[in-house]
Amino acid sequence: MKNFVRLIGPSLMIFLGLQFFQNVVVTFGLFFGWLALVPIVDKAFPKERLKLDKKALLVGVGSGLVFFLFVYGGASWLHVYLLDINKLRVLLLDWGFAGPWEFAFILLFIFLNPVLEEVYWRGYMYEKLRTNGTALYAIGMTAAFYTLYHVITVFHLFQSGYTLVAVLPVLIVGLLWAYIREKTGSITATIIGHSIADFAIMCVYWFIVR
Repeated sequence: MKNFVRLIGPSLMIFLGLQFFQNVVVTFGLFFGWLALVPIVDKAFPKERLKLDKKALLVGVGSGLVFFLFVYGGASWLHVYLLDINKLRVLLLDWGFAGPWEFAFILLFIFLNPVLEEVYWRGYMYEKLRTNGTALYAIGMTAAFYTLYHVITVFHLFQSGYTLVAVLPVLIVGLLWAYIREKTGSITATIIGHSIADFAIMCVYWFIVR
């Protein structure tokens, strides 16, 4: 039961922030607060998984660049079908993303979000599930619940009927990063890859949506 609460908690924070408060600042506060505080309160912050070596650097940069090309290249090619740009601009303005704090949000998304998400999912939660379960179970569960709150987000951002198209890459990369965590025993590579992937998403925002 405790693990289920830990798994579903981030999605509840995103849901409350976007659906109830409809504000990006509140959403970031709830979401980042959960990701940061739960491992600390549980005295299970996975600091031993934060080791950097040449292999982690290469794997992180390599996986991140592949995802960058997929996200930015795909969006550049297919955004006329996937995104209603005008509607999206209004939505982001209503949520408070586009505005005076826009650049701060972009920096948070590129540099803080990957660290907190990877520490939580591939560090803290993976450790919890792997302790009493198989690698396949830990990889599948962390990827599934990591994907869940992205469904809530992309439901608002993409054209009707394209939610699955937008979410499927998130599930794939969630599985990949959990696999990397299993094989390397480190989350440094996944943090690096995740940062590059989030940079790709912000490039889509800056050069296509904005």
